[in-house]
Amino acid sequence: MEKNEIKAVEMTRKIRDAHYEQLKGKSAEERIAFYKQKAQAVEARMAIAPGAKEHPAGASRTTRPTR
Repeated sequence: MEKNEIKAVEMTRKIRDAHYEQLKGKSAEERIAFYKQKAQAVEARMAIAPGAKEHPAGASRTTRPTR
């Protein structure tokens, strides 16, 4: 059986490099709009209503885990 490895660092670098190319030369407002649009797309895929306080699994989206 073939083992599927997740190469998290490589994947993160690819995403970061792609975002850099898309955003270089953009204003702060344009960068913020880009990330807001990306967040909305993720929320739509996860069926989270915009502005909702609860994640579908019940965890709050606005609360960060405590250490």
